[in-house]
Amino acid sequence: MTIQDIMFSEEDWGNFWVYFRGEPQQLDGIELLRKAIADVDPALLTDSAEWVQKYRERPSTNDGFTFAKPFGYHVTEHITYGEICKYQEIRRFTHQHQCETALKLCQFLEKVRSHFGGNPIIITSGHRPEPLNSQLGGATNSEHTYSVPGKGAVDFLIDGVSIQAVQDYCDRHWPHSVGYGAPRGFCHLGIRPNGGRIRWNY
Repeated sequence: MTIQDIMFSEEDWGNFWVYFRGEPQQLDGIELLRKAIADVDPALLTDSAEWVQKYRERPSTNDGFTFAKPFGYHVTEHITYGEICKYQEIRRFTHQHQCETALKLCQFLEKVRSHFGGNPIIITSGHRPEPLNSQLGGATNSEHTYSVPGKGAVDFLIDGVSIQAVQDYCDRHWPHSVGYGAPRGFCHLGIRPNGGRIRWNY
């Protein structure tokens, strides 16, 4: 295998690390990747390599989140823009108010993550602009469309944590929208322009 054989998309590469748990076969795969990189350019595996320096930088948090940012941009310490948009250009934000709403949601997700021991947040559905939302069977005027200021949503779970426990925590601490999706394997966290407390079952 050579580095040219690695044809992951940006989405594939993001998912690769989301599901990394240090399992033996995963470590073996990473070692194969390391050897492939070393065959092409050993300098890429040194401390001075550009990607190593970038990897070690402190994550960006609320320092100019705009819809033009790359999907690798950290909206908050542990959540990237790409995760909210599923690394798909069709889902990229087109208005600044969408970024502001997403930031508010992500800031609360960080609190949820911390409460449950720092296990990774997995966003199963984020921004779904029209007509994509309708094509995917989303509700009319869904919060996931981020169509007006103060409106947005994510469906998520926490790796290795009871989704019911996550949902119960959000129900107690999030003063806006919570959809009780636990029986379907996710928690819906949203917000609407009026900012009111809303709850519903799926």
